[in-house]
Amino acid sequence: MWPMRGKTGAVRIALEQDIPIVPAAHWGTQDLMKRYSKKISLFPRKNISVKIGDPVDLSAFRGRSLDTATLNEATAVVMEAITRLLEDLRAEKAPVTRWNPAEHNQKETGRFEA
Repeated sequence: MWPMRGKTGAVRIALEQDIPIVPAAHWGTQDLMKRYSKKISLFPRKNISVKIGDPVDLSAFRGRSLDTATLNEATAVVMEAITRLLEDLRAEKAPVTRWNPAEHNQKETGRFEA
């Protein structure tokens, strides 16, 4: 699965508090625990790769009002940085559009049932 639609919370905090956002991507966790599963599969051994990027430059957004448009635009910059890291981990190009679970009648948090 490629990066999903980003949420604006981290960007809002970073801009309000003037702190950096460091992008990170991982690949392989889907082999450890399948989507919507409640069980972890430890055997056979799984390989999980993680890549940490350089802090994202959000200077273009500092001093702007933190309205929906600004937060969405800044979040897109962060998500693009994450996508580049994931492309490197997967050694393939990401799709043009991001996955949005709501467009496919899926919940963003999964389908866990009590």
